[in-house]
Amino acid sequence: MVKQYVPVLLYIGADGVITPKKVKAGLEGEWLRVIKVTGSRRMASLKAGAVGIRYTCIVNYYETQKKVYLFDEGQKWFIEGGE
Repeated sequence: MVKQYVPVLLYIGADGVITPKKVKAGLEGEWLRVIKVTGSRRMASLKAGAVGIRYTCIVNYYETQKKVYLFDEGQKWFIEGGE
């Protein structure tokens, strides 16, 4: 799998906690709204071969909800599809 980096809109709280709000990753490259972040932890991407903070997110994907994994590699973000 080739990693494709994507733009991500973030909310960074006063306490420094990062919360993804939107990701540009649809079929036409449109912004998908992050409905909920269900967890985050430092781990490796088994599909893309990278290490970073993985955010498990539920996004609005063309009138349905889809689980995706957003990886933060410092200054770059990429997305893996979930269930």
